Amino acid sequence: MRAAELHRLARQLRAIALVATKNIGSDRVNPGELSVLEDIARNPGATIAEITHRTGLAQSLVSRITHAMADAEVLTIESDASDRRKVRIDLTPDVRATILDRANNSISEAIANSTPMLSPGQRRDLEQHLSAAEQLLRATPEH
Repeated sequence: MRAAELHRLARQLRAIALVATKNIGSDRVNPGELSVLEDIARNPGATIAEITHRTGLAQSLVSRITHAMADAEVLTIESDASDRRKVRIDLTPDVRATILDRANNSISEAIANSTPMLSPGQRRDLEQHLSAAEQLLRATPEH
């Protein structure tokens, strides 16, 4: 696989992920925002540094996203009681439920909709390979 093919694959996978998470309507957010929202939904009370570490996004981007979402009243930012230099971030209950519901969707239907040229068996194979790739990449130690 060449770098250009990897970029094309990444675009295709992002499109499948957007369909799977139903992040395609008027309330659509960009992939960085969605990554931050999903991380906060799974890790209530997270700090900017923790979100940055788990998402792999730049700290400045995570900070910008969280402050914009706080301005939109999607999440709350509160000072850490034990360390006033840190802030703790949490989603409103309705937003958390929506984000977790979308994030926990199966990708099977999105793959089927995005790959009409594949047979059902090929789609199952693709889903299994994607799952295996995710597990390999998640297991890779960071440097």
